[in-house]
Amino acid sequence: MGWLFKSKQKAAPIGKWDLASPLLQWTDGAPWTIGDACQGTQIFGSTGSGKTTGSLSAICRAFLQAGFGGLFLTAKREDAATYTGYVRDAGRMNDLLVFSPDNQLRYNFVDAELRGDGGAVGLVENLTALLMTVTELGDGKNGGGRDSERYFRLEGTRLARNGLLALVLGRERVTVPDLHRLITSAPASPEHVQSLEWQRGSFCFQCLQAADKASKNESQRADFDLALTYFLNEWPSLSSRTRSVVQSTLTSATDLLSRGAARDMLSSPTPNISPAMCYDGAIVIADFPVLVYRDVGQLIQVILKFCWQRAHSRRDVAANPRPTFIVADESHLLVVDADQTFQTTARSTRTAVVYATQSISTYLDAFGSQAEPKVHTLLGNLQTQIYHQQTDIRTIQYTQEVIGRSRQFVMSGNSSRDGDGLASLFGGGESGASSGFSEIYEFELQAGDLNSLAKGGPPHWMTEAIVYQGGRRFPNGRTWLPVQLTQKR
Repeated sequence: MGWLFKSKQKAAPIGKWDLASPLLQWTDGAPWTIGDACQGTQIFGSTGSGKTTGSLSAICRAFLQAGFGGLFLTAKREDAATYTGYVRDAGRMNDLLVFSPDNQLRYNFVDAELRGDGGAVGLVENLTALLMTVTELGDGKNGGGRDSERYFRLEGTRLARNGLLALVLGRERVTVPDLHRLITSAPASPEHVQSLEWQRGSFCFQCLQAADKASKNESQRADFDLALTYFLNEWPSLSSRTRSVVQSTLTSATDLLSRGAARDMLSSPTPNISPAMCYDGAIVIADFPVLVYRDVGQLIQVILKFCWQRAHSRRDVAANPRPTFIVADESHLLVVDADQTFQTTARSTRTAVVYATQSISTYLDAFGSQAEPKVHTLLGNLQTQIYHQQTDIRTIQYTQEVIGRSRQFVMSGNSSRDGDGLASLFGGGESGASSGFSEIYEFELQAGDLNSLAKGGPPHWMTEAIVYQGGRRFPNGRTWLPVQLTQKR
């Protein structure tokens, strides 16, 4: 495979990828279009509810049949085989690229950012954002919590930014292992700065020297002066405890990226895959399932997702109209703060993001500190939401609130019989009855409606779900629609 990937599919007819083109029909008269898909989709469903074999499968197959390019992320060992089956059924095996240690595809995300943006300053800011996004995985996504945590994160960002600038200005090729070496060899005290022994043995000092000698424009010179002041004055003057915490904030990620599979797959000197291939119809499966590769699998896939998002945000959709997708089952294992930002503009980039997870509670646990606003910001930008059978209380409450209340009429009645003693027991005395109607506003869906949805499986292989789309009225006159989905085996 090379950088000039071309889909084996025939060129699409004009208008094929119009945003109004339907991808699938939830029911008769209820189409789901490319435009709907590009506004983002969230699927919820308890374990065994049929979310993966039902709605997620239907959506993925629709993307492939329509000719989308895209990225499949993986959580379970069997995910790659499942997605490969979808690709095979769509007759698109020639478009399939599997990114794994067992295949020849390699990526260099630093090089990708350099190609995408050009210029040292833009590269530095983008790579800094990427690295700090990756550190969210290492610290339990606690960024933005207590003031002390926020301080260390901001200082970690400064360390990354200044280190990357020195590398970009002073070296022809930049890698994450280079950044790790620079950070760990930075001066630990003002005395180090003056020490000839430190200067001779420090990779940090060598990089600063090379950057100082490199040709620079006025803006680059001003930025480099700040980096020089940072490493020779500010950094060594920090207390040892502060410096240690700030350094570990960043090196927890750079150390992982400098070793083994992460280094080989993401910092390759000969990369042969890029997000742009998806504009020509490439279908990439990142076969690093999180439940198998753990931290390394998370790291690699979060970087791929982030780089794909950035590349899609940059592309000219007039020149590259083919829609693309990013699909993540068990999405709570791979979400980070940056996903919220990308999702606000996903429609204009023609990127259909689909996340599937068990419940709101899994997201709250994944996002850690200040999770509530982060989760609801993300969900607020995923306009199609699909609810399979559910027992999580927070998800049921969320679903009820999203769908809302409606005016409902309740009938009431009572009867009475006058008298006492034996007369009352044997039907004596006078009787009376009353009835009436009252108007209330009540949730349109009750908990029983959600936890009783069919989970599918044998013998009928049919799962049920509730489909909601913001701002849409379905043929039933509501913003939500009950659907039945065939589980393809």
